[in-house]
Amino acid sequence: MKNLIIIVFFILFGFPLIAQEKGEVIQVCEGPSYDYKAKKEDLIKGEDYVYKLVHKKAQPQEGFNVFFKDLTMSIKEQLGDKIKHPLTLKYIVIKIRFVVEKDGSLTDMTILEDKLNLANDVFNIINMKSKWKPAEFENKIVRMHFTLPIKIMLD
Repeated sequence: MKNLIIIVFFILFGFPLIAQEKGEVIQVCEGPSYDYKAKKEDLIKGEDYVYKLVHKKAQPQEGFNVFFKDLTMSIKEQLGDKIKHPLTLKYIVIKIRFVVEKDGSLTDMTILEDKLNLANDVFNIINMKSKWKPAEFENKIVRMHFTLPIKIMLD
């Protein structure tokens, strides 16, 4: 009998109630309605805000294919003597996050993954060798957090 009462209780009160009129949902009773148009101003932040989601992401001027090809070659040339690895290591993974500024420069680097302590050198190579197109949000150039995973195959 207790099980039956519990089941009935969950059936009656466990699902959100929806008021309908002529096939339209008027209000969901589990929370207030949300006016997206009125909240649009809240999406547009101040000039110094660093966006994570944008309409057009920041990217290297030359495109990602050329960027990664050049980056891999530069890392192997400039950091080859720093890369000491066991014979079983097939590749290096470095993950960094930085801010692409409105002028395309890169700042505020954060290391997310780096087992061989190469991230600072890699960031310096990226900063010296590449120019970036800034991100856009609402047709305005904005600052953007960019997470860059780098996988370098070893010979």
